[in-house]
Amino acid sequence: MDTAEERATRTTHTSTVDEAEASASGVCWAAIVAGGVAIASLALILLALGVGLGLSVVSPWSASRISPTAIGLGVIAWLIFTHVAASGLGGYLAGRLRGQAFTPTRCISATLRMDFSPGGLPPSSPPLC
Repeated sequence: MDTAEERATRTTHTSTVDEAEASASGVCWAAIVAGGVAIASLALILLALGVGLGLSVVSPWSASRISPTAIGLGVIAWLIFTHVAASGLGGYLAGRLRGQAFTPTRCISATLRMDFSPGGLPPSSPPLC
């Protein structure tokens, strides 16, 4: 049988655990910032690539001209692709980096493993932050 003292100790321990869980944040700001940097970096790279592709398509000579409608549709499609790809990479990276202590080495390592491995990071690998 439980004594009053054992019940009080158990109640105090349970409330301490609940307070610790409530005060623990599920947000890893370092991972969010790393994801934002990845978004900005990839968006800049893809926008520069898009400018290069766009300038290579446009011709100053009137004989080989592409219609403005086609150029406009190409620009819209490229910008949508750029934002979706950059946001996807940044969100994926931020999600993978949450959870453990963040170090820049882990961020670089995760980015390289994600970019150069055939299937990205394996699902069984531990969180990197």
